[in-house]
Amino acid sequence: MGTTLGTLSNLAIYIGLVVLGAFLGSRKALRSRPLVWVSKLQFVALMILIVTLGVNLGANDEVISSLGEIGLSALVITVFAMGGSLLFLSLLRRFVLKLDRYGLPRGSEAAREEESHQAGKADNSLTLWIVIAVVLGMLAGRFVLPAAVTVHCGTIINFGLYLLLFMVGMDMGKQGTFLSDVKTAGFQVLLVPVAVCLGSLVCAAIAGLFLPLGIKDSMAAASGMGWYSLAPTLLAPYSLSVSAVAFLSNVMREIFSIISIPFVAKYIGYVECASLPGAAAMDTVLPVVVGATHERITIYSFTSGVVLSLAVPILVPAIVAIPF
Repeated sequence: MGTTLGTLSNLAIYIGLVVLGAFLGSRKALRSRPLVWVSKLQFVALMILIVTLGVNLGANDEVISSLGEIGLSALVITVFAMGGSLLFLSLLRRFVLKLDRYGLPRGSEAAREEESHQAGKADNSLTLWIVIAVVLGMLAGRFVLPAAVTVHCGTIINFGLYLLLFMVGMDMGKQGTFLSDVKTAGFQVLLVPVAVCLGSLVCAAIAGLFLPLGIKDSMAAASGMGWYSLAPTLLAPYSLSVSAVAFLSNVMREIFSIISIPFVAKYIGYVECASLPGAAAMDTVLPVVVGATHERITIYSFTSGVVLSLAVPILVPAIVAIPF
């Protein structure tokens, strides 16, 4: 119950910050100004957030000690789950949502304008900065910073995330297309987390054919959808080994998502970026998705993350209860 209430309270804060930022950004006094500092501050805050995430992981003895013992199984499950969610969402985007690679209705005037200007913010420099930030953070957390400092990482991550979500909302409001973006997405946006979930579980099951864990336990490890703080707790009474694999696999999913999103945005599609982080698409990875794509993709990413986060406490026990 405490976990559920905590999830709901976090969702309320995240939604409130995005809505507040969108409201302020849509005000005429702000929309008429360039506000170059917003994008610069957003980039700095994003780097601080990612470095802190790296420090938090590097200082975590459980993560480091698990790398050698269960690292290969976790890696295979992570790659298959992310690849499956990417494939399923790409098929959904092309054949059901009928959107182009920029997340716009195929053949629309806006889509043609986006294509002609090659709009968007996806570039390899963002990936480079992200990789550097993660590596430096993990090294600092493991070898440099004392425990008295790393213990405060959670607080820094929370406040950095609040700031980033507020500025993402401001960007959305300043674009002046928030309502039209919602209209474009429609209720079909709820199909996005369904595709992400199905793709993750189906391909994790395929990975289980080649792993000692087997199909069911591989699906159970992937069913955390990137929520590495909850899934292992739910799986511990069932199997400590599966819980450990789930922990490391979901940690990998968040890190790999942060690194790979700019490439997916540039070479595959904007909407597909929401598939990679799973539940984290609503919080820690949301600024990376928006930074590599466009503010309108916030709707797809945030909605997917919210639905998956609410589904994880139901999904994990359901898979564990499968009678085989």
